[in-house]
Amino acid sequence: MLSIIIDAYERRDVATADVVGAYLNADMPDFTVTKLTGDAVDIMCRVNPKYKEFVTMEKGKKVLYVQLLKALYGCVQSALLWYDLFTNTLKEAGFVLNPHPRARGRF
Repeated sequence: MLSIIIDAYERRDVATADVVGAYLNADMPDFTVTKLTGDAVDIMCRVNPKYKEFVTMEKGKKVLYVQLLKALYGCVQSALLWYDLFTNTLKEAGFVLNPHPRARGRF
């Protein structure tokens, strides 16, 4: 709400947008492994049957370890990876960051 008040006071033009699967647009630069269990294992194997050979059993449950190539919701660095991709894309399109200290990261 405070941001909205500041925008109104400064007579800013404001727009919002949603980027579907936003994090998946950002590459994961580090070697990051995630553990899939249960139904997620079956879904992955239906999507790509080659994964079946990598499925193991742990405590009676199917487990599949996969390397992340893209940022994924829930990973600590995903928000920063998406932010960097998003801001760099806007900068390349000619936008500039708001220099005001209260609005760091806002365009």
